[in-house]
Amino acid sequence: MLHGLGATIALPWLNVMGVRTLAAAESKREPARLACFYIPGAINHYRWFPEDEGRNYTLAPSHQPLAHLRDQFSVLTSLLHIQGRISGHEHPLNWLTGTNVKLTPGTITNSISLDQVAAKHIGQTYLPSLALSFEDGVGTRTLSRNAMGADIPAIGTHRTVFERLFPPADKQQLKDAQKRLALDRSILDTALEQVGDLQRKLGAADRQRIEQYLDSIREVEKRLTDKSDILARGRPAFDESGVRFPSGKSRMREHIELMMDLIALAFQTDMTRVVTHSLGGEGGPNYDDYKDWSKAAGAPLRGAHDVHHKGSGNRGADNPDVKVLGLRDEMFCACLARLMDKLRGIEAEDGTLLDHTVLLLGGSQISSHSGGSFPMLLAGGRKLGFRHGQHVKWKGGTMPASNLYLTILQQLGCPVKSFKESTGPLGELLA
Repeated sequence: MLHGLGATIALPWLNVMGVRTLAAAESKREPARLACFYIPGAINHYRWFPEDEGRNYTLAPSHQPLAHLRDQFSVLTSLLHIQGRISGHEHPLNWLTGTNVKLTPGTITNSISLDQVAAKHIGQTYLPSLALSFEDGVGTRTLSRNAMGADIPAIGTHRTVFERLFPPADKQQLKDAQKRLALDRSILDTALEQVGDLQRKLGAADRQRIEQYLDSIREVEKRLTDKSDILARGRPAFDESGVRFPSGKSRMREHIELMMDLIALAFQTDMTRVVTHSLGGEGGPNYDDYKDWSKAAGAPLRGAHDVHHKGSGNRGADNPDVKVLGLRDEMFCACLARLMDKLRGIEAEDGTLLDHTVLLLGGSQISSHSGGSFPMLLAGGRKLGFRHGQHVKWKGGTMPASNLYLTILQQLGCPVKSFKESTGPLGELLA
């Protein structure tokens, strides 16, 4: 159901939809959205964590690009996975699941990720969710895991993202897409008929398992129906003259900014409401940005993997490799600020698109391979009940990140009472 449907236009630079969401334009209730961005490897902890706590905290150096949005985000310190804690390059595998993927030696066993729980509950859209990354693929390239814990492949190519997000504009391509949906539905009908025959021959326990399987099939069936309705309405109207291609993947910042522009357009047109984006890999790729940061910091030119190792730990704030990491962290915050400004500039049915969107920027490591404390920024969602403009710090090693994930899910409107190792929602974050 996630096949590309053959769009043939270039990429949006995304002041192309005007200044209103689809819900605002149609005077409908505004849906909630969620986007999660993963920081790969280590961070410069000297510049990331504020020195003081509370609402009057001093903004940390890495967060300076967000200064004008201070009341729209919160800094969260000392969250971690407790039972799900791991060490090594597998951190992207469990950042949004909280599962100890190394519990069984020699295997990686995972569970459903935060975004997929949200996608199940916050409304059917053309794409139930969208997994983005620096490269196409699975494993540590994607943050999203389905109900079985299996990887949901991430997309790293901007044109492919755009083609997946929107119904085709070409009439023949639209007919082809509708034929594919009809074929999918026919396959489902055949599967349901065969399962029904099998079910009559099984015992009670096996019938229960089959019923769970059928529930999943019915979810797929509903998504096909919803997608068919969207195809019938056609592609949302926006100014196609405002689109352009990226210059390539040599620049990390440009790659991220263009992906974030696509996220803004997807949320504005309600093509999807849930996105994950891995901003880079634990070991690369070696974008040209690292050359600029190394030169500015007076550091040896290293690949991304070596920067994560050489620039982390207690090497001192003036260490050149540590400074390289700090410049990268500041760039991530600048990209987040740019996205927040875009969402804040789009009128929603009530407030702005940022007010109805939860943004999570974070990672699983302070120093390389260490999962003892997560760097986290939570932004947006004020109409969903979040209160910002604060630095919240918990006692080290005590507060599971799953409590944050539970809080997010509940404020998005998901009828869930727990998530992984959660003990309850974080009231400190709520109005």
